[in-house]
Amino acid sequence: MSLGLVGVAAGCGRGKPIEAAPGTPPGATVMWHDPSAHAVKFVTVAQGVRIEVLDWGGNGEPLVFLNGLGNTAHIFDDFAPRFTDRFHVLALTRRGWGASSHPPQGYSIPVLVEDVHAVLDSLHIAQADFAGHSIAGQELTWLAAEYPSLVGRLVYLDAGFDYHTHPVPVGFPDPPAPGTADSASVDAALAYSRRSSNVATPEGDFRATERFSPAGRFLGDATPPGISDSVFESAKATAPPYVRVHGPVLAIYNYPENVQQLLPWIAPGDASRAAWLDSIQTWYRVQRRTLVHAVPQATVVVLPGASHYVFLGRPDTVASAMRAFLLAPQK
Repeated sequence: MSLGLVGVAAGCGRGKPIEAAPGTPPGATVMWHDPSAHAVKFVTVAQGVRIEVLDWGGNGEPLVFLNGLGNTAHIFDDFAPRFTDRFHVLALTRRGWGASSHPPQGYSIPVLVEDVHAVLDSLHIAQADFAGHSIAGQELTWLAAEYPSLVGRLVYLDAGFDYHTHPVPVGFPDPPAPGTADSASVDAALAYSRRSSNVATPEGDFRATERFSPAGRFLGDATPPGISDSVFESAKATAPPYVRVHGPVLAIYNYPENVQQLLPWIAPGDASRAAWLDSIQTWYRVQRRTLVHAVPQATVVVLPGASHYVFLGRPDTVASAMRAFLLAPQK
């Protein structure tokens, strides 16, 4: 369970057995059922590659959520249903994570963009609004550039980043490794993950990205780190073609106010980490300027201290901004 500026890797497979409650007969297993009100379907996008699609239903035009690196579509389990009164809400799990296929190849941004296009084509969706978190900003930008008729409005959820020219600062220390008690059960591991990241990760996403024993003991990430590295290296290889984005854009950015908002395990008095904060704040300011310069029609919202997961840290504020943007009359 790792923490970084561009994503928190958290999760384990849906429907796997978890530790039994007190009083359960010895040897019995308990199946966990995702309480989020979505249907689950799978779309084949290439030979041997299926993409998980969560469908919350709803009334109106399609609104498609794309998750960040290390997460699955289940990261939106609590947030996506806020929009079903006006939209048909869906979310896609990127290949390599959760219930989607884990092929050995296909982790470049161009291939991932084609996966999204193939899913929407299979679902007969001719146009949709999109909201993407973190690394999914790359997919949003390239979708708008390559398939302009498919893309209505774009919402960048702390996702408007140019990794090519301004890579994320590196050298962050890892959080303390989970102890024996932290690994003893799904609940304990989830609590550790939330404590280490300051992120209220939905349990469905946690279960979709981590591995557990039949008794519920934490065993580690379900996705090999090399897959994440491949996606991130592809994002760094080419600058996003912002100038080819011509439709309406809303970019909601976090802005870290102190080191602990990024590294909760660092003591407040540890001045040796202060330089990190300055570099990260500078990086965020550069990212905003880059996007606004290239996409002058973009509306930018900055939420200091919201966490990288702005839609989890400030769900009411983010949902309100998104609804105002998505429901505004087209100019």
